[in-house]
Formats: sequence, structure tokens, C-alpha cells
Amino acid sequence: MRIGLDVSQTCAERAGCAWYADALSRALVAEGLPRGHTFELYHHFGGWINADTTRGTMIDDPRVTAPLRGLNPAAAREFWSEVATGEPLPGKPDVVLSFSFHAPKLPHSKLVYTVHDLAFWLHPDFATDDTRLVCQRELLQALARAAGFLFVSEHTRREFELLLPNWLELHSRPNLVAPGASRFPAAAAPRPAADNAPWLVVGSLEPRKNHAAALDAYELYHAHSSLCRPLVLAGGPGWKSAAVSARLAELQQRGLPVRHAGYVADADLAALYAGAFALLVPSWHEGFGLPLVEGLAAGLPVLASERASLPEVGGHAAAYFPPESPAALAEAMLALENEPASRAQRAAASLERSRAFSWAATAKSVLEFTARL
Repeated sequence: MRIGLDVSQTCAERAGCAWYADALSRALVAEGLPRGHTFELYHHFGGWINADTTRGTMIDDPRVTAPLRGLNPAAAREFWSEVATGEPLPGKPDVVLSFSFHAPKLPHSKLVYTVHDLAFWLHPDFATDDTRLVCQRELLQALARAAGFLFVSEHTRREFELLLPNWLELHSRPNLVAPGASRFPAAAAPRPAADNAPWLVVGSLEPRKNHAAALDAYELYHAHSSLCRPLVLAGGPGWKSAAVSARLAELQQRGLPVRHAGYVADADLAALYAGAFALLVPSWHEGFGLPLVEGLAAGLPVLASERASLPEVGGHAAAYFPPESPAALAEAMLALENEPASRAQRAAASLERSRAFSWAATAKSVLEFTARL
């Protein structure tokens, strides 16, 4: 089978969906090449057109080609316009996996569409108008064009069913839950935490990540802690982040040890996980929650919101709090800090839970799924 992989999002500054595309694409190639499959990487995909593709995912193997890498935006738009009017993709792939929310018309290939989350419909205030409209349009197109659907969590599939009751069954659309996993190797054992090991929050600064609650909780924690561990926010600025940036600046001006590390490269992010005291995941909504599973694999205790997919991913290893209650998060932070035995137990539980997630296992299930389409 020849399989096309949408890696368009990996060409830009990467967030969760882009890392999912990168990691799953690599795992699919690793699992698929020994089975005789060949692959194409698409660095532009439908309406996702990149100004520069040099940072996009590349895999060095003659059985993996990248026919669109290096195309300028005008040429890429012309290419996808021709595909929409009937021109086959290079190599005529049997199946094409979309990871970027885009669902181009593919007259000669079967499209498998990945649903990362449905926050753009269920929580429209968490997105910009442009982002929301693009995601809504592309999902509606996927309903008409996709031969099958991947969901990054069971929660996301349930949200799909909530919006479109019985649609998958009525329209005979095969579907599969294809969860993510950590990009980094799991720790060999939980690490002891230094007295200055920070609390860590990972994710782009945008409303659904609920950084405001983390900052409010940290202020309460700082007022009652004897150690006053610092707080590190790792993630690039997203949309509607001005209020969080202003709150962060206010806390810094008052002398609280809060730092925004900005967008963090892989090696630096792995080091942040390794050196943290615990991971905070206060999100209002997540389709999967890649930082949560990475925190688990790092052997970190995790304090997570009780919303959306996070309990599904964290299982019994994480401790949960209502995202609307910074006081509850602060209380959980103080309890974890003041009970070393509890931290050790939670760290060990995190490592055990992380073993439930594997890119290789997800890739194997996706390959078997595409073979049945």
C-alpha cells in the first residue's frame, strides 16, 4: 500500500497537532516499511499552504518521498487546485491521512481524517473567528470526503457523536481511536526533586489552556508555601493571550518567581520535564493532552483539570481539580509539596500509566485500520 501523510503543520512553530503529525508519521513509516508499504510526505496540504517547508518533517529513506517539499506557496496552491479538479497525487497513494484539520478533495485516493478536538464548535470563545470557521468548514468537508476517521481520544469521539448523533454508523464510516504518546523516552525511574524544582505548565498561551487559573493558583500557593518553588510556563504565544501576559508581568513585578520560557525546542523541553517538581494541566478543554502524557512518561506527578479528555489520559495516576477553582489547584499543590511520600507514589504511578501509550502501537492499529478501508 502507498500511504500519503499530511505533515503540513510540522513546517511551522509546532503545537500539539503538529507534534502528533510528526510522531505518528515517523511511527507509521517505521512500522509500515517492513510490511512493504511506501509513503509520501505532504508539506503543503489542501488549504494549509506554508511559506517555508524546510522545518517540516523529513524521513531519510528512498521509500519515503516528499513531492511537495520546496514548492513555493503559489505553486502549492496551483498543485492542490489541480488535484481538486481530478489530477491524481504523485505516486497515486491508496490512502492519505490528514492531520491538519484540512480535508481536500482527493478523487483518486481514500482520505482518512483526524479529529483532534471539537473545541472550535463546542467552545467557540476559545478560538479566533478565522480558526473556528476554517475548522468548521474542513470538518464539514470531511463528512463528505473522508472514507474513515481517526479520533485522538475516546472523549473526542464522544464529542463528535454528541454533535452528530449516530452519523458514523448511519453513513458507514469506519473510525478508530488513535491516541498519542510521549515524544520523549520514558524515565527509567522517578527522579527526586530538588528544593528549587519548578512547577511546570506546557502549552501555547491561549484561552482553553487556562493559564489564568495556573497563575491565580500559584499566587495562592506562594503565599502559603515554605519553599515557594518557581513556576515555569513553556509554550509560544497563542491567540487571545494578552490578558495572561499582563497577569504574568504583574506577578513578576511583585517579585514572584514566575517565568514564561516561550516556545521551547525539543531538547530544552525534555530537560524542563526532567527537572520539574510536578506538571500542572489546568486546561478547560483538550482533545488528547500531549503534555499530560509526556509528564507521565517523565515520571512527574500531574495535577490536571477534571475536564474533557484529561481523566481518560491521566487515569488513576493524575490528581484532578475543577478548572474554575484556582483555590483547589493551590490546595493540591501545597498538599503535594508537603507530602514527599505522596509525591513519590504519584511519580511511580505516572510512569506506570505512561506505558499505556505507545506511538508504535498506535501506528500498528492505524495501518491495520487503513488496510480495511
